[in-house]
Amino acid sequence: MKKALTILLALALLCSMAACGGSSAASTPAASSGGSASAPASGSGSSSDTGSGTAATADVEPLTIKFSSTFQETETGGIIQKYFIDKVGELSGGAVTVDMAWGGTLFDSMGELDAVIDGVVDMIALGHMPGFAPGSTQKALDYFDEIMFKNPETSALIQGEAESLGIKYLNVLAGGANAFCTKYAFTDLDSMVAGSTSFGNFDAAIFEYLGFQVTSIAPPDVYQGLDRGMINSTQMALAPMVAMAWYEVAPYWALDGTYTGGNFFTVNLDWWNGLSDAQRSVIEQAAAATEDYSATIYDDSIAADIEATGNKLVQLSDDDIARIWEATFIAKANDAMARAEKHGKTDGMRTILELAAQLTDYDWQG
Repeated sequence: MKKALTILLALALLCSMAACGGSSAASTPAASSGGSASAPASGSGSSSDTGSGTAATADVEPLTIKFSSTFQETETGGIIQKYFIDKVGELSGGAVTVDMAWGGTLFDSMGELDAVIDGVVDMIALGHMPGFAPGSTQKALDYFDEIMFKNPETSALIQGEAESLGIKYLNVLAGGANAFCTKYAFTDLDSMVAGSTSFGNFDAAIFEYLGFQVTSIAPPDVYQGLDRGMINSTQMALAPMVAMAWYEVAPYWALDGTYTGGNFFTVNLDWWNGLSDAQRSVIEQAAAATEDYSATIYDDSIAADIEATGNKLVQLSDDDIARIWEATFIAKANDAMARAEKHGKTDGMRTILELAAQLTDYDWQG
């Protein structure tokens, strides 16, 4: 995916981590050093009043948005996107509708970015590399909003990079909490590391920095890996871990203090520029309201997901959570800077990483 290379590099700037996102409803750029960017959408950045406006129906021309989604309707990510569908209809008085292709029926996660760049579809929820931030669901959203939309320097780099590919970001959506689970009892991060004989995860650098012996394993294979003793510990987004019932074979759990902000409503730029002001306003307001809603739905599900694990939950200390974030930041910053150097974009990468460190209170010496 040559066209996707630059934007994936940009997402690495944001301390992205590969993870499996989404849950069932039951569990309820290094940017170039130059280039211009348009102002962020008026709905960009979560805020309680951006999604409440009402567009004048007479002023909104009919529009059908061709949207490709890798989520099923019953997944949490699908429910969030259905909220957006309802919201654009409400704000436009029914003038704006969404033609949604669910479950990757048009394009899978590897093809949807090229599809929106090429204008084959108008809109996607870009989710190649979910990014983590510490604190809470809302803090993760605030972190990405600041980097991608509100900070003039970093937003110009990222949106400028997007524009060079013919796309535009509208918002960021929550993805819930992240967690560890193990087959053995532990009391803190040190005892979790000491008890681990093989830690199953794709992202070796982070967990090796913490002291784990890492075995590369895909999420669909983790249950069997835990059950057969191939691995005895792992980490991922809480909701899909629970949805895949890993608690049946690994009953000991701990939230790791990080939260996912992993999908970005992304539109084809030519299509976007061809819309009327009223149509864009409806979509911007709906995108902002959807961001707010995404935080709510994931926060509501965290307690239920924890209960589903059997409540063998360890509360990690602030020091342990800080160590986990340090490992995350170091691993991802080192990888991002190495790739930025290869592409001659170290200045842009450093600028964004410096802000990311500042926002997360991490003393990065890059």
